Amino acid sequence: MIKDRDFIVFSDDWGRHPFSCQHIMKYFLPDNRIIWVNTIGIRRPTLTLYDISRGIGKLNSWISPHNGNIQENLTIMSPFMIPYNNIRFVRNFNRISVMRNVRNEMKKLSFKVPILITTLPNASDYIGAFDEILDVYYCVDEFSEWPGVEKELVKEMDDELTRKVDLMIVTSDALYRTKRCNKYNAFLLPHGVDYEHFKMCNLNKVNNVDVMENIKTPIIGYYGLFDERVDLEILEHILKVHPEWSIVIIGKVIIDIKSLKKYHNLYLLGSVSYENLPSYVSYFDVCILPYKVNNLTKNINPLKLREYIATGKPIVSSALPEAEKYSHVVYIASGKEAFLNTIEFALTDEGNVIERQMAVIGESRNRKAEEMSGYIEASLELKGIKCEIL
Repeated sequence: MIKDRDFIVFSDDWGRHPFSCQHIMKYFLPDNRIIWVNTIGIRRPTLTLYDISRGIGKLNSWISPHNGNIQENLTIMSPFMIPYNNIRFVRNFNRISVMRNVRNEMKKLSFKVPILITTLPNASDYIGAFDEILDVYYCVDEFSEWPGVEKELVKEMDDELTRKVDLMIVTSDALYRTKRCNKYNAFLLPHGVDYEHFKMCNLNKVNNVDVMENIKTPIIGYYGLFDERVDLEILEHILKVHPEWSIVIIGKVIIDIKSLKKYHNLYLLGSVSYENLPSYVSYFDVCILPYKVNNLTKNINPLKLREYIATGKPIVSSALPEAEKYSHVVYIASGKEAFLNTIEFALTDEGNVIERQMAVIGESRNRKAEEMSGYIEASLELKGIKCEIL
């Protein structure tokens, strides 16, 4: 594993929700220093409850910043930014604001020749601004396909970032096929899984959870951000046809689900900490991934997919390319009728627990962190930089 390096990471807010970059960088922390820059998203803000809540949270982080070490070697900062990069002077203002704040933090911590990692295309404006020795784009989505974004602007940023960085790491085959055309040093690194964290879910109830104890079985469960990727038509069909089933959603809901709320067998439990998640999932009879299949989801590699598999529980997923790789342990269904019928079949599945779990036992997050470290070290060596403290 890489050691004695300084990293600047532009990504989603640290600790807001579990995501792959944060998982991997935790393995870098013991022997490297990290400045983690919480940034604004790329979607246009709307007047939804989620966006308003998110905006208030961002405002609070700017008014009362808590820059500093929340754990050894990790410094979190939230520079002031305006979420309208399609306006030139706003984009210029954001660039100046971020550069000034990050440089001040670097000076305070005596950061020199850092490695920059970004998971977001709007960091294209900061490449080369911090005397970094290596720039890495850890790409987990085709961001221009997200609803609510300025498609052309985001694609322009993504293309610019791809051209500028020294190393590109992508998480799905579809992204790899697209990005390697523009970047010779693009590498595929699928998500890892904390196998030990999820493997006990199918053996017994990890811990009793009162709210789950009071939900009738069978329980058809989903966890994670509930957003535009979810196919509401599939869920409504399930809720309507099988009122005796309980559909449990764990996580933030950021889209309008009025069409679902009329059903009494829908349970919205909100967010659950990552540490407590297995206790809830242990009550699931079937795990579901009911995503739409479109240009956005064809490029994603859902983090929860391997976590579902690690539980050993039956899984029903839409026909996503990354899910189809695991068709020997994941039931694949296209359309609402097929999805419902497949859940009916999955509820009779009493075997294959070990086979499912064995499919991801070698996909640990530690291994993925080691692979990313290897790509970074190889890129440094190609630039003639020794992989040791400078």
